[in-house]
Amino acid sequence: MAILKAVPKVIPIRNKEITKQKLVRAVGKVLAEVGFQRLGVNMVAREAGVDKKLIYRYYQGLEGLVAEYGRTVEFWPTAEELLGEDVDRIRGMAPHELMSQFFRRYLRAILRRPQTLEILAWEGVVRNDLTRSLEEVRVKTALEFFELMQADPPEEVDLTALVMILASAVNFLAVRSRMHRSLGGVDLQSEAGWKRIDDTLDLMLARTLTQ
Repeated sequence: MAILKAVPKVIPIRNKEITKQKLVRAVGKVLAEVGFQRLGVNMVAREAGVDKKLIYRYYQGLEGLVAEYGRTVEFWPTAEELLGEDVDRIRGMAPHELMSQFFRRYLRAILRRPQTLEILAWEGVVRNDLTRSLEEVRVKTALEFFELMQADPPEEVDLTALVMILASAVNFLAVRSRMHRSLGGVDLQSEAGWKRIDDTLDLMLARTLTQ
């Protein structure tokens, strides 16, 4: 009588990577649809079409999976995307020019990511470990860009506070553009409208950061 040998339960590397990609895509889709408070492993596993145990096996839970999604270019632009091929030119810019360049490119980058805008909208109503895991990648991207700033801004300018205020304003306008054609008379769904915002940011930064 032949003796059957137990076959080790080894998941091929390719299958594992495909499954991980499914989970990352699924958590972004579900998060955009239901928000942080309702997000759960069962919903994500069902969307991905895999066993929920794999979320714990590969990511140690939902927080790890959300953090992994946050590191994808589908969710957030990289510093390389924002810099383009202009690194040397950007490095030589005055502080107000560099910041204008950042916010112009940052705004266009998040407008190209409608799923990200939905998630940013949900962040406005809740803060927890999941939202904090997504904040880290955003801070890292901004720091990588602003590390190129060689000239110092005026001493009286709190650069950190300035960046926070402008980033909050840009995020708000981008999120609002999902639902509103215009805000305060500015068309948020046309290039002409966004140019008005670009030009105003340029003026504000030039007057704030020029010594």
